[in-house]
Amino acid sequence: MSGTRLNLLVQPFILLVNWGTDMNLKKPLTFSEQVEKLNEHGIIIKDAEKKAVEEYLSHVNYYKLTGYALQFRKEAESSNLATSHTFSEIKKLYDFDADMRQMLRGYLEIVETYCKTQIANSFALEKCMTPPYDQHYNEANYYNEKGFQHIMQNFGKEQSYYADSLIVKHHSEKYEGKMPLWVMMELMSFSSVSKLYKAMFESSQKRISKNFGVGFRTLGNQLHCLAVLRNKCSHAGRLMNVRYNPPAHLSRKFLNDHPSVSSSSLFAYLLVLKWRLPTSEQKSNFQGDLFAILEKYKDIVDLSLIGFPKNYKNIL
Repeated sequence: MSGTRLNLLVQPFILLVNWGTDMNLKKPLTFSEQVEKLNEHGIIIKDAEKKAVEEYLSHVNYYKLTGYALQFRKEAESSNLATSHTFSEIKKLYDFDADMRQMLRGYLEIVETYCKTQIANSFALEKCMTPPYDQHYNEANYYNEKGFQHIMQNFGKEQSYYADSLIVKHHSEKYEGKMPLWVMMELMSFSSVSKLYKAMFESSQKRISKNFGVGFRTLGNQLHCLAVLRNKCSHAGRLMNVRYNPPAHLSRKFLNDHPSVSSSSLFAYLLVLKWRLPTSEQKSNFQGDLFAILEKYKDIVDLSLIGFPKNYKNIL
């Protein structure tokens, strides 16, 4: 693909707003006006294509779509492209991201289910072995008691989302709303599970992490990374040209052997995803599906914008 690429990875920032000043937001545009605005910024749209592009923008948010043109901008603060690119190019980048998210969702579901199962089983066998077997509700069983309280407040909200489910009704009627930990996990988001693990005592974390074959701190980081990736995939967040936080914990040896790999890249997060898949068959299938998407879009996707080194196949 021709044109200057500016690797404008999104950086964390703090926005201070003085609401007392006269500050106007951007004026809303019709879909037709959005087409013209894209043209003004250097995205080529032929007259014969304008109606089709207008229809497309009624389905895909203008702001979301233009995120895939960031690497072509003249400057970070400018909306104008360094050189002109066709609407088709930008759309293909969007399609790549969408295909990647769809593929990843299936594998993230496998990992989420596995992690919830391992965490719930290990913690319950450690803490919940005496009647009434509800010690997972006791904040004294957690190192970060305030963090646990916050998690349970969020769980109350999550539980209310499923108020009509048979699971919630059954436990409300028979157990005054209390549930075994492995049942709670079915209702918890992956983010909540990640936070619950981090609220546990080190001894509990070490017991759990042994089942994954990694250190307890590394597992905590990996759960956080996977929760972030899952949220992006579930809510149509852009995957490419993004700096990921938290950085993935990659061993010193790995980073020495592969200095071109950034811990804050999509590639690093995909490594974590692959490592946490439970079976060799799932790992192999993941590689095949990932490589197929990269092959499909090889003429449009700059691998550096997703953090993939040239020898990514050897690393994965």
